[in-house]
Formats: sequence, C-alpha cells, structure tokens
Amino acid sequence: MSQPENPSFHLRLPPEIKARLLEVKGESSLNSEIVERLDRSLEPDPAMQLAEVFRPILSDLDAADRVKMIKLITDAVEILQKRQPKRPRRATSGKSRQR
Repeated sequence: MSQPENPSFHLRLPPEIKARLLEVKGESSLNSEIVERLDRSLEPDPAMQLAEVFRPILSDLDAADRVKMIKLITDAVEILQKRQPKRPRRATSGKSRQR
C-alpha cells in the first residue's frame, strides 16, 4: 500500500520573501526550502539552551566575577569557532522529518 501524500497547504507569500527564498534555495525545491526552514525554527534554540545552563551559575557570582566568566566563555567560543569548519546545510529529501 502506498503512503498518502503530505497534506497540501496553500500559502500567500509577499513577492520579496518569495524572491529571497528562490535566491537561497539552491538545488532544492521552493517547498523543500520552506519546509526545512519551518522545521529548523521549531527546534530548540541552542543559544537559549546555553543561557539556561549558565544563568544559575552567573547569578551566584558577584559582578566582577560575572564579567570575568562571560569573557572566558566568549574567548572559549571564539577558539572553538576557529577550530570548527562551518557546518554544511542539512540535505533535505523533500519530505519533512517524522517526529
């Protein structure tokens, strides 16, 4: 038995947004580009996750130590950015991931 198609959803896009999406979509379809971007927007924000981890630690420090800790964290991130090549964009198969 064949799998049913994903439901169709008609969307009115301002021409400027459609043009920008068409410019950046690469070889994927416009639909795949929109689905991937929507999917990504629903994932937890890594910056917010880090903030939640550091918030209790930083709140227990006095102001001078908080400034030092933020500087150390910023320096560590800069070092990691130098070592890590930029992550390639995820490939899409045209189908959204099952959750």
